[in-house]
Amino acid sequence: MSFPSYQKYKSSGVERLGEVPEHWEMLPCRAIVHERTAKNDGAKCQDYLSLMANVGIIPYAEKGDVGNKKPEDLTKCKIVTRGDFVINSMNYGIGSYGLSDYDGVCSPVYIVLKPQNDVVESRFAFRIFENRAFQTYAQSFGNGILEHRCSINWDILKSIYVGVPPKGEQQAILEFLDRETAKIDELIAEQERLIVLLTEKVKSLVLSAFDLPETKQLRFGSVAQIISRPVIQKEGEEYTRIGLYNRGRGLFHKDASEKDDMGDSDFFWIEDGDLIISGQFAWEGAVALAGKEDTGCVVSHRYPVLRGKPGVVLTEYLLALLSTKHGDFLLNENSRGAAGRNRPLNINSLLKEKIPVPDMQTQEKVTQAVYWRNKLLIEISKQIELLKERRTALISAVVTGQIDVRPLLKKEAA
Repeated sequence: MSFPSYQKYKSSGVERLGEVPEHWEMLPCRAIVHERTAKNDGAKCQDYLSLMANVGIIPYAEKGDVGNKKPEDLTKCKIVTRGDFVINSMNYGIGSYGLSDYDGVCSPVYIVLKPQNDVVESRFAFRIFENRAFQTYAQSFGNGILEHRCSINWDILKSIYVGVPPKGEQQAILEFLDRETAKIDELIAEQERLIVLLTEKVKSLVLSAFDLPETKQLRFGSVAQIISRPVIQKEGEEYTRIGLYNRGRGLFHKDASEKDDMGDSDFFWIEDGDLIISGQFAWEGAVALAGKEDTGCVVSHRYPVLRGKPGVVLTEYLLALLSTKHGDFLLNENSRGAAGRNRPLNINSLLKEKIPVPDMQTQEKVTQAVYWRNKLLIEISKQIELLKERRTALISAVVTGQIDVRPLLKKEAA
C-alpha cells in the first residue's frame, strides 16, 4: 500500500533528517521532554519498576516487596510517575524502553523523561524515541563495543533535534500508528501462536509415549553423551558464537569475533544435530538443536553440548523431552542459585536423572515432528522479522514526516 506525502517540505537543517513538512517545528529533545532525576525517599514503599526488552516497563514486585532489593538500595532509585518515558541506558538499542503506566521507582541507571505536555503529547514523544533511526543516531554517541548495546545518557539525548508537528496533528499520527501497528502486531501474534501449536504437538507425542509398555526409565547419562570439540583459536581468524533464546525459541548467532575479543572462556565447535543447553538459563527453557546453518559456529564452556547415543536414543527426542513440563522440572531441579536469575545448571546432576526412553519407532515419530516444527519455525521466524521491519519502517516514516496520515483518516471518516 502506498501512502501520501505532505504537499510542502522545508530543509530541517539536520543532515540525517533531510526535509520535513513545512509547518513542522524543529526542536531539540530538551524542548519536548525533561529529565526526572528525583530520588526515592527510603521511608516510602514504592513499586519497583523494571524494563524488559520489547515488552516495556513492568512492576517488578508488589508494593512493599522489592525482591532482593535492600532498603538502602531504594534510596538510590529514581522516581517514576504515570506517563513518564523510561529508557535502560545500556539496552536502549535492543528495545529496553517504555512508557510507564505506573507510579513507582526504577533503577538509577535508567533515564526517566517527563514529556513537556504543552509541546508534545506523551505518547508522541514515545513514538519519537521508539523510532529506530533515532535510536541508532543516539547510540552513535554512546559508549560500547556492540552495535545495539552501548551506554547513552541525557546529555546525549537532549541535544538531538527532531521534527514536531502541531498537537492536533500529533493526535492524528498517534491514531494512525495505533491502528496500523495493531494490525501488524496481530499478524505477529498469529505467527507466534502457530509456533506454540507446533510445539504443543511435539510435546503431546512425547508425553503419550511415557506410559507405553516399551518405554524404559534410564539415566540421562546412560543414553546421552557430552560432546567436546575444543577450538584452538588462531590470530586473524573469526569465530561466530551461538546464544540461546529462552522458552524453547531456538538459537541465534552473535557477531563474528577475532581471538582478542573472545574473552577467557574455552570454546567448542558445533555441528548439525547437536543439543545445546544454556548453562545459565536452562531453567528458563534455553535449550535448542543446532542445524546445518550452525555448523562451524562455537559455544563457550558454559553451554553443555549433548548427543544421543547411537542406537539408544535420538537427539531430537531428548530436545522434545526437555521441552515438556517434565523436562522443565528436570532443568529447574538441577539449576540452583541463591540470587535472582543466577541459577547455573549442574550438568552432572542432570545426567544422573532418570528419563523415559520409548522404542526407536516412537522416537522417530517424535523426530519427524521436531524436524517439521524446526523447518516451519525458520520460515515463521522470517515472516515475523519481515513484519517487525515493516512496523519499524512505518513508525520511522510517520514520525519524520515522510507520510501525511491526515488524508487517510479523513477518507476513512467519510
